[in-house]
Amino acid sequence: MIYGMGAGPQPRPVSLRCRFCYDARMAITIHGAGCALMDYLYSNVDFTHDVVQGLLRRKPGDGGLTIGGLVFAEALERFAGRKIDAILESIVGSREANRENVGGPAIVSLIHTAQICEEADVRFFGAVGDDEAGRSLRAIAERTPLDVSRLAVRPGATAATYVLSDPDYADGHGERMFVNQLGVAADLSPEDLGPDFPRADIVQLGGTALVPRLHEAIPRLLREARAAGALTVVNTVYDFRAESSRPEERWTLGSDEAYPLVDLLIADAEEALRLSGCDDAAPAVSWFLGRGTGAAVVTNGPGPVAFGAGSGRFAECGVGSRPVFTEFAKREEVRSAGGDTTGCGDNFAGGLVAGVASQLASRGPGVRVDLDAALRLAIASGAFCLTHLGGTWLEEAAGEKAARVASIRGEYERIHGGRR
Repeated sequence: MIYGMGAGPQPRPVSLRCRFCYDARMAITIHGAGCALMDYLYSNVDFTHDVVQGLLRRKPGDGGLTIGGLVFAEALERFAGRKIDAILESIVGSREANRENVGGPAIVSLIHTAQICEEADVRFFGAVGDDEAGRSLRAIAERTPLDVSRLAVRPGATAATYVLSDPDYADGHGERMFVNQLGVAADLSPEDLGPDFPRADIVQLGGTALVPRLHEAIPRLLREARAAGALTVVNTVYDFRAESSRPEERWTLGSDEAYPLVDLLIADAEEALRLSGCDDAAPAVSWFLGRGTGAAVVTNGPGPVAFGAGSGRFAECGVGSRPVFTEFAKREEVRSAGGDTTGCGDNFAGGLVAGVASQLASRGPGVRVDLDAALRLAIASGAFCLTHLGGTWLEEAAGEKAARVASIRGEYERIHGGRR
């Protein structure tokens, strides 16, 4: 099946066998909301350059650029005393972005889940502006199996992020910095999602710190999803609002009431430490589990992934870790793609949710999910993202991405084992 520009989301037939499990299975519905925007990717930015160094933050939340973190464009303008266009020109010169692509922790992870998990019907709830960026975002998303029929168009600017990437940073592991403009995401509310949003097998909230009114309502949205019988997932993003307004305090997911309502929490190391107040990934996982979260996964760039599950929908396991596929990152196909890490975390989250959905589909709604098995698919998904620029990769035909990710997972398991 070919996905053509403007053709709209194409239905996938429900086959009898899953790519990642081996039993007869049922269809799984996944509803997601949160951050969806256009990414403007600038590769090969030298973070050691004097211009960049002069724009780096001096203290938490002051509006300066943060390596590995995000800042709002308005805050960066105040910090630098210049408009965002002039700031970007001082960093990248007159060159255009290397690539424009769909970005955002919600929509990118959902696109990936839809691409590699054919037994899942995946729908995104959100809004774009009535501008060229919004039209581009929708056109790209419609070339994927993600259902964007609930992606509304509103007057105003589409949310956007300028992604500055230095593939040579951190001894060649690469790192990025993000400058975000909220646009219409500033006003998206829980009411805009409609009554159907919580009615799914899996409900996912992604990067809501960039959708302020949804972020404040996380406990309410999770409560409604739980009441409808959904397995709940939250994948986080750098919370610049919290960092700038309360730099000495822990970040929250709306409030700490959210944690017992989260079945699966996915965060990178900095986000996890700022949310928990811990000083390392493993203690942060324990902190989340101690507050009633069913399972927690904390990524750390090229370092090991910390994870654990304590209750609820996941089979209990102690806090442990898994290496990422660093061997894959050294391959020529990664080097030829420029070593860009943009979207790796979002695709990791999408692979993790796909692994969860596959287990639910093959074993039924009462299954206790094996977190480690889902994690191996997540690691392969993050590794595949290294082979292209940006987080969203378009298939020529249905199943193409799933096959490539499955191959990477097989290689990873041969090197690092099928179980920890």
